Amino acid sequence: MDKESSCIYCGCACRLKYEVTDNNITKVGAVKTDDVSEGAPCIKGLTIHEAYNKNKIETPLINGKKATIKQALDYIYKNTKELAPSEVFFNISGKITNENNYLIQKFANTFYNTSNVDSCCGRLCHNATVQGMKNVYGTPNLTVMNDVKLIDTILIIGSEPDKSYPVFYNKLIRNKTKIIRVHSFIKGCSKLECVITIKPGSETCLLNGLINELIRKKYKSSIDGFELLKKTVSSYNNSFVCRITGLDKKDYKNLITQIHKSKRLGVFHGMGLTQHLNSLENIHSLLNLVLLTNARIFSLRGEINVQGAGDISVTDLNSNPQKGLNIIEALMLSPVKAAFITEFNPLKSMPDTEQLKNKLKKTFITYFGSHKNEMSKRANVVIPIPSMLGCEGTITNGERRIRKVNRVINEGVELWQVLSELSKRFKKSKKLNYKNTKEIFNELKKTITDYNQVNTETIWQGTDAWTSKAINHERFMPEQFDGLDQSTSAKYPFLLTTYRSKASFLGDEITGNSETLKGMREKSGFYLNKQDMNSLGLTDGNQITVESTINAITARAYTSDRLPKGIIGALIHDSEIIINKIFPLQFDEESFTPNFKSVAVKIKKI
Repeated sequence: MDKESSCIYCGCACRLKYEVTDNNITKVGAVKTDDVSEGAPCIKGLTIHEAYNKNKIETPLINGKKATIKQALDYIYKNTKELAPSEVFFNISGKITNENNYLIQKFANTFYNTSNVDSCCGRLCHNATVQGMKNVYGTPNLTVMNDVKLIDTILIIGSEPDKSYPVFYNKLIRNKTKIIRVHSFIKGCSKLECVITIKPGSETCLLNGLINELIRKKYKSSIDGFELLKKTVSSYNNSFVCRITGLDKKDYKNLITQIHKSKRLGVFHGMGLTQHLNSLENIHSLLNLVLLTNARIFSLRGEINVQGAGDISVTDLNSNPQKGLNIIEALMLSPVKAAFITEFNPLKSMPDTEQLKNKLKKTFITYFGSHKNEMSKRANVVIPIPSMLGCEGTITNGERRIRKVNRVINEGVELWQVLSELSKRFKKSKKLNYKNTKEIFNELKKTITDYNQVNTETIWQGTDAWTSKAINHERFMPEQFDGLDQSTSAKYPFLLTTYRSKASFLGDEITGNSETLKGMREKSGFYLNKQDMNSLGLTDGNQITVESTINAITARAYTSDRLPKGIIGALIHDSEIIINKIFPLQFDEESFTPNFKSVAVKIKKI
């Protein structure tokens, strides 16, 4: 039997055709009429059937021992019922539906009277994007993927969409869009694109320099803040920008020329721009360039429903709302007494994972999830929930397109039903009584302003809808460059950065089980420029120890012709080395997005 639903991975949220036999997914195919994939989804989505049924959470656990769902819920209630609102934290996730995220928020507000709810994927990846968009446009997202047909050139900064969002990247290729990529850890042009390599953390300096040069070429604007922008960027001359970014003056002038020559510019960015100590400054600076050139902005975020999770996490349902704790505050700065973690592995995704393990030793952890990971293994209570393939509801993809999620296989009780059952243990008149997810969505859309106009019936019939994309205002947000995240020294002469693989997705809980993807992925370890390999006396496969100020990791070293000299790279998905172990807890003080893109390290050959 064939069933259609969304992919479970990235923010493109392609429609896929799932072949199901005896409640098992046996094959995945394209939906030719899908407006997003245009009938050509990526290899990760097409191999879901190889990986999905492995490594699953099968039964509730209490302190590692099998339990019934009733026993697990009783145990949660017993250990958390007396806690104060400030002592409890909930995360919502881009891996689950809008309806399940909404119920987490409502459950936290109603039964624990807490506003300590945060979107894990949003906070760690693109919270600065949302904040910046709201500051500049008054709306969190203006992306429309098919608008690639309306541009002739795209400036990609801090992203590798060919790995992270192949469906979107292929749209650019089909459109024959001229691609200019600015990045801090890749080098070398190809037939498809020109790559401009800059120092990690120098993005705001580069963007201010570009804006200054364009203003000198008579670019003007009547938008609020233009005169202050002009004054702010006036000191970013070519010599200064090239010295800070490491760019050759000829390459820099060529970049300016290519942007100036574009008649219909598009701009795409990723976590190479947001996961810095100045993430919001970077986003403001990028959006200043977008406004000045009247460009189209593309930002696909990360997980399939990270946009929906973000939309819901800013909607406080608490009758006495106070500013809630975010993930960094609740798990690391001042750990709460109880944390409800849903489809999120902080022991791989957060910075300074060893410190985090120690911080959480006294926290009572309830884990709701579909597949096993480090967090589920350490939780006090584990409750299995279906992934999106076992749910009915909606997601909001990276372009704020709302799509119906259909139940492909039966995986038992959904999260909203688990929370409804848990709510019955609280001595409150108000309970979570819903007949189905359609009823939850109807309540959700009345609560979230940008969803008010959405027609539920149309979505449930399988037609996509869009949240409001109304621009409420336009204003420049000038920013000064405050310096690099980290600098090298005699003791720590290299900069470590992280990036993605085309054959893996985030924590790799599911993609790591696909034989096809395993055959495509890079080797586990660290990657260095050939010159650096030679100077350290290394050949491919040698063991090295990479050490930052907080920790060290030993793994194999490999040569990469794409890394600049002085940069060492590692994959964020690599389960053998858990790379965030050596990233200190450093974050942008406005967005609370951690720095995952630049840490000074030293290397020792074993």
